[in-house]
Amino acid sequence: MKSRRAVAEFEATVILVMVSLALVSVVYGGLKRGAALTPPPVFANRAIEIGGGPDIEMLAVNSSITTSVSSLSIGSVSSVQGIMALSGLGYSTTTSLCAAGETTFFSVLASQAGLVQVSTDGLAWISGTWGASSSVVPGWREIMVEDGHSCSITLPGGQQVPSTWSPGSKMLSSLPLQGEPTGTAFAFYIPLSTGPQSVLITSTGGFDDVSL
Repeated sequence: MKSRRAVAEFEATVILVMVSLALVSVVYGGLKRGAALTPPPVFANRAIEIGGGPDIEMLAVNSSITTSVSSLSIGSVSSVQGIMALSGLGYSTTTSLCAAGETTFFSVLASQAGLVQVSTDGLAWISGTWGASSSVVPGWREIMVEDGHSCSITLPGGQQVPSTWSPGSKMLSSLPLQGEPTGTAFAFYIPLSTGPQSVLITSTGGFDDVSL
């Protein structure tokens, strides 16, 4: 009887040891997986006022790791809702490239180097300079149209940008971005309203809060 009891106790001890080792393996495996997660990016921001009418602020954003920017918000107004616009009433969104009494700002995709042309009865700003046309390199180029009752945009190669914004457009983006949406360095040009502005940039890595 003693021999059977000893064998039973030994078998129970072995089972307990095996269960304990299995639990340690699960916990340690979870720790290893957690440690392998990519840390969120750290953002460094620099705002440069470049003047104009209205005043324009260039927001340069640098990320510690590669990330993809998906939206820009000023206060409660987001580029997810449509093309961003500034008027005497503040920021809003629209589906039109231009509007009377407003400064719209958005980006277009130049698939090749060449001339971007904006035909409007208002004022055009293209990729950093005021004027109806500008030579650009391939990539997303930001455009502003001030007080334009009507407007049309022609890309290098003769492509016409759609006159209204839709989320699925491949040539027109409501995200006012100069450059590429994925990387470690981004630039946004923002026409300034009066008073301080709270800007939120959303990316795959997280959020970046900026005060202008």
